[in-house]
Amino acid sequence: MAKELAVNPGKCIGCCTCALTCAITHHGEFDLTKAFICITRHEFDGTFAITFSSSCRGCKRCAQACPAGALRVVEAAGAAE
Repeated sequence: MAKELAVNPGKCIGCCTCALTCAITHHGEFDLTKAFICITRHEFDGTFAITFSSSCRGCKRCAQACPAGALRVVEAAGAAE
């Protein structure tokens, strides 16, 4: 079964564990600027936006690291069985 990343920004707590995991996994550095995922706080309402760069490799380690469940690995919609 094919897997895909499900994103729910409403569950994001802004901890950036996903981004740090990405940076460490792909660059070996504990540096948010190296991550392929970016967490941005909206000043107006305090919610968070989750965006991915075009360099994202789709490894899904960010979802495995997310403590809040804002990123999850799910069965791909319409995937052939």
